[in-house]
Amino acid sequence: MDEHDKRRVGEQIEPGGRPKAPGRLELLQRFVNSHNHDFPADWDRIGTPARAGAWLRQKGLLAPGDRLSGADVARLQELREAIRALALANHGDPPDAAALDAIRGAAGGARLQVAVDDTGRTTLEPACRGVDAAVATLLGILCEAQVTGDWRRLKGCRQCGYVFFDRSKNRAAAWCDMSICGNRTKNRAYYRRRRAAPR
Repeated sequence: MDEHDKRRVGEQIEPGGRPKAPGRLELLQRFVNSHNHDFPADWDRIGTPARAGAWLRQKGLLAPGDRLSGADVARLQELREAIRALALANHGDPPDAAALDAIRGAAGGARLQVAVDDTGRTTLEPACRGVDAAVATLLGILCEAQVTGDWRRLKGCRQCGYVFFDRSKNRAAAWCDMSICGNRTKNRAYYRRRRAAPR
């Protein structure tokens, strides 16, 4: 994969050609995948106030006049990594206590209200502005996904942390792409076994 394609991972393309998460859960998936730890830090789509503002506005999470500070960026990044940790726990591990604390902290300023559309469908919408509205929307999506059961299928890759939607029948997918991360993991395990084998 060349650099151009790598920069599109998490936005336009999914590793291994996986389908995106369904409905609004795709937005939460995109948020967590706004940076992958296998890529340079300056590729972080929410790494600076300007980049974070542009990304959040493009996703409809921030009003055009709203501005972000460095502290807002740090808060968004902390939330992103906490949600990534929860997605990694969807492999059956207990959730990370620090991640839970970070999400609880983010929820403190995230006021939500129930919105009802013309068909009677309800959604959780922010009752605040700025970065608080973005955080509220993302946490509302997390809540909705947990209620529908879709959340258990949103998993963090055990190799790179990329968040993917597991559509397998047995919900046992462990890597974003078997040919990349799966092979890396298997190769490392193979070399460890070889080194440990008696000579």
